Amino acid sequence: MEENKAIQPTLGTWDKLPTEETEKKPKVEFEINKPVEVTFQTENPQELQGDNGAYYIFPVLSEGEDKVIMTSAWTLLRQLKVLSPLKDKRVLIVKKLEKGKQTFLASKVEIPSDQTKLN
Repeated sequence: MEENKAIQPTLGTWDKLPTEETEKKPKVEFEINKPVEVTFQTENPQELQGDNGAYYIFPVLSEGEDKVIMTSAWTLLRQLKVLSPLKDKRVLIVKKLEKGKQTFLASKVEIPSDQTKLN
């Protein structure tokens, strides 16, 4: 009978452990085919080590509320990397289901030029 073994830290984990307090903000929830608009609050995500590998936390503003996108999804990470630098960028993210696999599409929200001028 095989025992479930706890995943142990890998070499170098001590140096990568964050020392700052992490505030528990609500997560942005993505539903299939439902676009979500967010504004990124930082240039880069926080990278953390989980039991199954790395995951990333992006602080964002969504629906007027401070939230986070927490993900390890390759398609979302690639889409966001293409849009870098992210700070203050408004992005529309859509979760899709293609051939039984979930994927993400992310695109920059263009602000019409007449809305960028101050009155």
